[in-house]
Amino acid sequence: QRLCPASKTSLSGPGTYELTGYIYAKLAGTVEILNDESTKTIIVHGTTEQSIVPAPGDVVTAMVTLVNQRFCKCIMKCIGDTVLTRTYRGILRKEDVRATEKDRVEMYKSFRPGDIILARVVSFFILHKITKGICNES
Repeated sequence: QRLCPASKTSLSGPGTYELTGYIYAKLAGTVEILNDESTKTIIVHGTTEQSIVPAPGDVVTAMVTLVNQRFCKCIMKCIGDTVLTRTYRGILRKEDVRATEKDRVEMYKSFRPGDIILARVVSFFILHKITKGICNES
């Protein structure tokens, strides 16, 4: 959820991230604003149960559930080293599978339902669909 515009005086703290000039919540919970002399730091405290939310740039472990010619549907199981108690759905698009020769990717030959993949979150779609791209060797 978008919290506020990011600026030199509004800084992203724990439980938040900065993207395209705004500060977003990475956790579901309560927002705290720490006022310093010239800046304010936005912090989100999570609830007692796990509430981590995937953000663009996060590496996720996902299981492929459906494959067609243009994309795979996946269920995210982990974000980084954190095993999720609540899963998230995502889509791995054909054009995000590799950096070169994108037109030569054949989804049916690359993925099958039940495959476990590592992917980097690329962006969010409406209705909480998350777009992923296959991770490089980093």
